[in-house]
Order: sequence, then structure tokens, then C-alpha cells
Amino acid sequence: MRPNRPTIASLLLIGLASFAQQPGNAPYQDLTLTPERRAADLVSRMTLEEKVLQKQNSGPVPKRKAMLAKMPPYLLEPDGTLKEWAWPTLQEHYTHRHVSPLYGPWPDGAWPADEIDPDRTPQLARAAEIAGRRRTVDALATAVAGETLPAYGRCHRALVGARLKDNVIVDVQRRQLMEQGYVSTALRCSREPYGPPVPDALGGIPTIIMEMLAYSRPGVMEVLPALPSKLVKGSIHGMLARTFARIDRLARDMDARTVDLTVTSVRKQDVTLIARYGIEAITAPAGVLAAALRVGKADIDVHLPENRPVTFHLKLGHHQPLDWVNQVSVA
Repeated sequence: MRPNRPTIASLLLIGLASFAQQPGNAPYQDLTLTPERRAADLVSRMTLEEKVLQKQNSGPVPKRKAMLAKMPPYLLEPDGTLKEWAWPTLQEHYTHRHVSPLYGPWPDGAWPADEIDPDRTPQLARAAEIAGRRRTVDALATAVAGETLPAYGRCHRALVGARLKDNVIVDVQRRQLMEQGYVSTALRCSREPYGPPVPDALGGIPTIIMEMLAYSRPGVMEVLPALPSKLVKGSIHGMLARTFARIDRLARDMDARTVDLTVTSVRKQDVTLIARYGIEAITAPAGVLAAALRVGKADIDVHLPENRPVTFHLKLGHHQPLDWVNQVSVA
């Protein structure tokens, strides 16, 4: 499988030197700024016609897609592990702080790429799951006395685990971050346990919490994809979903096997709602459920109206979100 989605930064910052309103020292040309700031500046200078070109064949998108098509395919080790390097003779090194082969599951990989997941690419997802489990190390191969994984390494592993529905990896890394000195009593975060302030975990921990509670992509919303078993009750409010919707409230009681979900969509749309524990029962306002529930199945199609909150009450089954691994045939 090959990567299939260039990022907006790569589309806008490469080869777009002919737009109007471009002074010689514009911020988008400043290499010291973040890609997001440079992209925002460049977009602000584009005319409407130039913006439209980004979605048409006359723009740079086809060229970028052609470049991506030349990327080598993902490779697997003989035992089924996703390889880090797309070169057959290079050996894997699992005791490393980075998890670069897993960025495919993470929004543009497993996390953050969202290119690898159990539903659309199950065999690649299984290979990524094995690779993730083999990288849940605490000591690095090059570690000096007392050295452990940096906070960003733990965040990466947890986020990939969440996308692969692996609540074990999520829980192990989340607890290490919260309990082993990465967060001080003043909620100041550090890269190493009890080290000087570095904000890796400051953004990473809230993201882990959101990712383990809800997953979304256009047309899909999933509740509790990677919930650690000890987090029995709780709720989250005001979380944006990547399908033009907002999760106003997501509350769970795993003792009672119930989930209450309130969603407001910014446009009228049909969405597949997923709960991998299995859905034993569901209630929703009239006209929202697209079809009768298949009891015990993990998904149901729903109609979301525009700008009107919709509340679902789910009764969950007793499957586990990570059960998908055992259902994937080994290539």
C-alpha cells in the first residue's frame, strides 16, 4: 500500500511561487516559522481562483499524487511485522525512541495519517499492531544510566495504539506519562522523568485521552475505541469530530455497559456509528436510525440533521475493540 494523501502544508509550500500579493520576504518564505503559520500566510495571499485550482486538475494536486504513486510500498518482516524502512535487507531496531513506521496509522500512517486502520487495511493494521507491541520498551538501546523513553515517544506509542484499538498500549504509556515523573505536581510537563520543562506531554496527554474515547473520519464516528479497562466511568464534552460534527457529550459507565452520546453535525449527513464492544440496544430520536439495529453488531448507520443536537443511548456488548486482530488472516 502506498501513502495517498498529501498534507495541506506540502501542497501549499512546494512549488507555489507564482501567486499574487507575494512580497519578497513574506512569512510563508520564513523557514524559522512553523509549517502551519507559513501555510496560513500563503493561503491568505491566494485569490479565490488560486484556491479553487488546488481542487482541480490544473492545480498541483495531480503532480503530488504522481509523486506519491512512486513511493515504495509498505514491506513486512517474515514474521508479519511492519518494517520501518522500505528496503528488504535493512534489519529492524525496535529499541528506539521513534515509531516512524507507525505514522501511517497515526493522521497521515496509523496516527496521525489515518492511512492504516483495522477496517480499511486490516492486514497492514495487524502488521502495525505487531510493530507497535514490539516497540513498547522502556530502556533504549543507547540508553545511559537511568534513561527512559522521552515523553514524545510515549505519546506516539499511545496515539498509534488508540488508532489500532489497542487499549493495552494506551494504558501502559498513559500511566507511565501520568505516574512516572513526566508531569509534576504543578502539572508542568517534562521530556524525561523529573526533568526540566519541555511541553511534549502537555499536548500529548489530552490528545491521547480524546483518541482513546472517540475516533472519527469523514462518515464514521466510533465510541471508546481504546478505553483502558480501569477507566470505568467518565465523560468528555465539546470534542470535535473529523466528520463535520461536534461531540457535545460522551459519557460511559462500563459497569452498566452504557454510553450516552450527544452529537451536533454542522451539516446534514449520514454517518456510521461504531462501538466495537457490540451494540445490544440503541435509542435515538425518531428518524435518526437509518435501519433496525442488528443486535450485537458493532455498527449502525444514522442520519444526522444540520445544527441540531442528537442524543444516542447505547447498551454495549462484551466484545473487545482489539478482537479484530484475531480475525485478520495472515498474508
